[in-house]
Amino acid sequence: MKRVQLFLLVVLIIGTSAILLDSESQELVSKRQMNVEEMSMEDVLVMLGDDTLIHSINIMDAEKVKTGEDLVRNGSTIRNGKKTERISKHFVCTDCHNLTSEFKDISSQAPEDRLAFATANNLPFLPASTFWGIYNRTSFYNKDYEKKYVDLVIAARDSLENAVQVCAKYCSSGRYLEDWELESIMHYYKSLELKIKDLDLPEPILKSIRMYGQLQPTEKSELISTIKESYVHGYDATFLETMRKDERMYGKDGDAKKGEEIYEKSCLHCHGGSRVTYMNLSKSKLDAKLFWKNRKNYSDYSLYQIIRHGTFAKTGRQQYMPLFTEEKMSDTQLNDLMAYIKQLAGK
Repeated sequence: MKRVQLFLLVVLIIGTSAILLDSESQELVSKRQMNVEEMSMEDVLVMLGDDTLIHSINIMDAEKVKTGEDLVRNGSTIRNGKKTERISKHFVCTDCHNLTSEFKDISSQAPEDRLAFATANNLPFLPASTFWGIYNRTSFYNKDYEKKYVDLVIAARDSLENAVQVCAKYCSSGRYLEDWELESIMHYYKSLELKIKDLDLPEPILKSIRMYGQLQPTEKSELISTIKESYVHGYDATFLETMRKDERMYGKDGDAKKGEEIYEKSCLHCHGGSRVTYMNLSKSKLDAKLFWKNRKNYSDYSLYQIIRHGTFAKTGRQQYMPLFTEEKMSDTQLNDLMAYIKQLAGK
């Protein structure tokens, strides 16, 4: 009987000791086992002591996500059994924005990297930045967009909600969003947020995240900086002037294969079968001849002009063409496009 009592006493002491382990140690054990790669980047940064995003959403609503996706893809949705008013009669968001990653290395902004990824993953090569990861960005309508939208971008630079409203009203030639529409789109963006696995961080960094409970404040701060250096916080936008005639290569030494990829994934995305615009284009010799004929001009039929300046919405023709910034299509890529046009035109 005494041996049984002694055994129970030992068990009680061991159990009590486990319970009395300091909470930080228990938390550390738990965090070591967590799947860091599947955690949202926002959660990890806040866990390390970073500030929350000004548009942070604590609990993502699945129904709002679905509604937001409808609005982004279709421009309207079904609410209370009825189809809602379109945000724009002329565009939907996916005319200019992808919804998935556009880079193998998401810290890159190089248009060559973006085209290579688009080709490998069968994505459009578009004039605007992807919505994937937009929830994690903190800067919008950067650099030269002020030249086009002037004071409109001031309130939109640091606010995702305001940036969405500018896009809905002006970029898409539409209207301002109602509160429920904006909230739904924000929840959809939340569903596209970056996760730690998207950053391709080395194992030592992942290990540090798992051991965050043992890190000193300076170490946490350094870890926050490392994570933030792994993605783009705001895409740059550099407007280029139309290339002078004496600077134009007209496709000489250009890569016609890459030019064909640009034509298919960019030009035909909107102009193929007049899907978005009034101007129908195909991979025909006749269409190529039109651009080749105007290669030395400064008209809307000159690729050197239209790609750098686009067009503006006007009465009777709201479906304007957005310009391509240097970050979205380089001069080298423009020459590649001309090399393909020259080839297709039989010149």
